Amino acid sequence: MKILIPTDGSSYSSNAARVAAKIALEHDYRLIILHVIPDKGFSRKTWQNEGAEKAISAILDILVDSGCERERIETLIEDGNAAEKIVEVAIDNAVDRIIIGTQGRNGIKKLMGSVTEKVLQTSEVLVLVVPPNYTP
Repeated sequence: MKILIPTDGSSYSSNAARVAAKIALEHDYRLIILHVIPDKGFSRKTWQNEGAEKAISAILDILVDSGCERERIETLIEDGNAAEKIVEVAIDNAVDRIIIGTQGRNGIKKLMGSVTEKVLQTSEVLVLVVPPNYTP
């Protein structure tokens, strides 16, 4: 099973990683950790790379601490719209599942739409959404 774990560096992504590890260890697995840097038409800044690497490293630590083998984990940093890139990477890498956390927004923030919601609306791949209060 190939699983894509998008991360934005939040605790919600960490929860998703713990769920992904639990599922992965029950299968013959490959894991892909993805961080998307918003493309604003400018070249990537050093601090953006550092932030992306820190977010990925945190998820990598969770996966390895949960028993996943480092050799079975790939990391990617992409530029662009987060939801679009997540779906694109899932298709390009023939993943079986996207496991993503959500903040559980409501009100005006929900009306504007979250990355998770947009992934759910556009993905051709099975998406498992980990709610904000879930603790694996």
